[in-house]
Amino acid sequence: MMKVAVFLDYANVNASSRQMNCDIDYGALLNYLADEAEERTLQAAYAYVPIDPRQEHVMDAKIDELWQAGYIVKSKVGTIAGDSYKCNFDVEMTMDISRIAYVNAPDIVVLVSGDSDFTPIVLELRGRGIRVEVAAFQTAMSRQLALKSSGFINLDALVDAEPVAEEAEPFDDSNQTLEDVEYERENFISPPSEDAENNG
Repeated sequence: MMKVAVFLDYANVNASSRQMNCDIDYGALLNYLADEAEERTLQAAYAYVPIDPRQEHVMDAKIDELWQAGYIVKSKVGTIAGDSYKCNFDVEMTMDISRIAYVNAPDIVVLVSGDSDFTPIVLELRGRGIRVEVAAFQTAMSRQLALKSSGFINLDALVDAEPVAEEAEPFDDSNQTLEDVEYERENFISPPSEDAENNG
């Protein structure tokens, strides 16, 4: 069994799902990413949830849902910024990913985010011999992040019709073009659009 550690950038993925007018079953997503039928077993799962300082309890139900789904939830109250608020988890996520990679030594790290700011940690983990998969909706996926990862899981499939299982060629780390990014979970993988490059 390959040990899998999952890190969910909730704000990044939730913003994309709202744009697509769809809901994500985060428990089902976690089960997919660590599917024992494909010899993947969940070692750890973390979700990072920003809190609007103007409505500090509005996310309470969603946080409970994430805990029940199997995530360790880390939340942080943001700061007011004009008519909205800011709450950046990049540093906390990067530190946790690095720590888990060092202490738990997972075979696979799945970063559920399309944010290009995570490219350095992706490259660092791959340099340690850890497979790093990035999962995001196509419109929110940084092309550079997808290129630098070991595989891109396209979450668009979560809102499409049920995919038909097919065999796929293993991902070739020596190939640097998105057009050839494939691995054994092909139904959830496709090259991100050029327009998504700047969304990270």
